[in-house]
Amino acid sequence: MIGLNRRTVLGAAATLAVAPRASAQAFPTKPMRFLVPYPVGGIVDIVTRSVAEPMQIDLGQPVVVEPKPGGNSTLATALIPQAPADGYNWVMSTISHVVVPHLQQVPYDALADFQPVALVAIATSVATVNPSVPVKTLKELVEYGRANPGKLNYLNPGNGSSIHLSAELLKHQYKFDMTSVPYRGIPPGLPDLLEGRLQVGLLPGPLALQHVQSGKLRALAVLASQRLLSLPDVPTFAEAGFADAQVMSWYVIAVRSGTPGAIVERLHGSAMKALQGAETRDRLTKAGCEVPAPRSPADVMVMWKADYARYGKLVKEAGIKGES
Repeated sequence: MIGLNRRTVLGAAATLAVAPRASAQAFPTKPMRFLVPYPVGGIVDIVTRSVAEPMQIDLGQPVVVEPKPGGNSTLATALIPQAPADGYNWVMSTISHVVVPHLQQVPYDALADFQPVALVAIATSVATVNPSVPVKTLKELVEYGRANPGKLNYLNPGNGSSIHLSAELLKHQYKFDMTSVPYRGIPPGLPDLLEGRLQVGLLPGPLALQHVQSGKLRALAVLASQRLLSLPDVPTFAEAGFADAQVMSWYVIAVRSGTPGAIVERLHGSAMKALQGAETRDRLTKAGCEVPAPRSPADVMVMWKADYARYGKLVKEAGIKGES
């Protein structure tokens, strides 16, 4: 009797020991929800759908993209820590994930409550000026701003956005005068930039290209790891001598912390497979994004922590405020 009980206990223990692995191997068995903290049709939505479609084929279950804008990206993000840690709820996090907590109260811990799964894209942007501004390089822009205080205004599509941070970091690092003019996104401010009421705009690559080619804007430098094929004569920030003033805008699939490692790895592998597809890479390129070199979930967390500290310091030192 004692031996039978012991075997029963050992058998139960063995079952418990293999259950998590078995469930991870079976994952997924139902549709997954992919939250987008920004509106339908925007670049974050486009990037999300570009990877969600091939991933659902690979995973064998629907991936339902659900845009839920609001709260300066916190409305959708806050739903992840409330969901089970089972890999069925994802969010496309952007640089705002590690910036917004420095600007406003958020109902989560940006690092402790989330598990990065995969870095899937890095946005490229172009520093442009209205042709009325007598500069052709970033260096000349800085010098002009120093010599002409009050003359430069830039399009700020949202406090805490990568564009806002890029402009403020450039100002902060090189001590010149340039005033933020806030808008709710780029489209409302673009006419003012094209017509000269604003002088400076950091714009997504495809949008900048359209207006640079038409002569309505002048390109000074690109925020990217290498020159854009569409603007081969425009140097990167690093080539222009401003490597320390770069804010790289990334897109990371994230789930709730505590999600089993095997499930995180399954999702990571699926995302990496999606990024190898020619159609996915083409869609991301057309959206103005680079496909980054693969990074493990642990490496992405290191990046998150570094950016959280870096931009928290910038927000404090530059006196950047949240949305009013």
